[in-house]
Amino acid sequence: MTIRLYDTAAREKRVFKPQDPKRVTMYVCGPTVYNYAHIGNARPPIVFDVLRRLLIRSYGAEAVVYARNITDIEDKIIKASLETGEPIADITKKFAGIYNDDTAALNVLPPSIEPWATGHVPEMIDMIGKLVRKGYAYVGKEGVWFSVKQMPDYGKLSGRKLEDNEAGARVEVDADKRDPADFALWKFAKPGEPEDAIWDSPWGRGRPGWHIECSAMAAKHLGKTIDIHGGGIDLQFPHHENEIAQSECAHGEVMANYWLHNGFLDMGGEKMSKSLGNVVLVHDLLQKWPGEVLRLAMLSGHYRAP
Repeated sequence: MTIRLYDTAAREKRVFKPQDPKRVTMYVCGPTVYNYAHIGNARPPIVFDVLRRLLIRSYGAEAVVYARNITDIEDKIIKASLETGEPIADITKKFAGIYNDDTAALNVLPPSIEPWATGHVPEMIDMIGKLVRKGYAYVGKEGVWFSVKQMPDYGKLSGRKLEDNEAGARVEVDADKRDPADFALWKFAKPGEPEDAIWDSPWGRGRPGWHIECSAMAAKHLGKTIDIHGGGIDLQFPHHENEIAQSECAHGEVMANYWLHNGFLDMGGEKMSKSLGNVVLVHDLLQKWPGEVLRLAMLSGHYRAP
């Protein structure tokens, strides 16, 4: 059976050809576990579960290696810990468990590999070190930054040009950066931050940036080049764009051969998001409806359409 996938990077459908039919690799960005997931967060696991099952039918269950990470260190998690007084590990363990229970209720198969970010900090530090040594990153007063101007084809996934990446919106504004589009690889610890959010590094105590987490985990478990990388369209830029920059500059190889993205879930014509306050929690819906009903509803429209 021939499988054709819409590759976001190529902007067209392409026949799927894995590097090794005996080991088909797929990485999908998982949750940041500081709160309950809303129904929009459930769209990626459902969509890519369908693709995974299709790949299993074509290549066999043993051949398909599917990794979905857990982001258990991030600014929102630190904020939740400071507000509640709970240790970070308690917060992340609780909400990761709820997330996995909820996705199981939606008949989503558990991933082959579920890497947690905090378990891979040494790999992240190693990758950052490579980028610094190669001249793709620099050390500032507030952390280690990736220099986007050092990568000539930065923006190839999203189609953005550097001049389009003005400071603001989803680009972090900071006078410590040489260019507004530069992004954090390592953030130095600030006064008052919890000790369980701080690690030692060659550049100073702190924590990894969000983007480096997925690059390091994908490389460790699936290799420098993976077959399929997936996630929501909101991750295309800057997260996936920055993953490509980090991984390809560190390793000198293509990060993924196929990039797939699902569309937003709209609520009253608006993207569903916690920041807009229009979220409907998966956990709450599962108290009212069987998981199969919610899964069918999520699959009733085209996966790339809102």
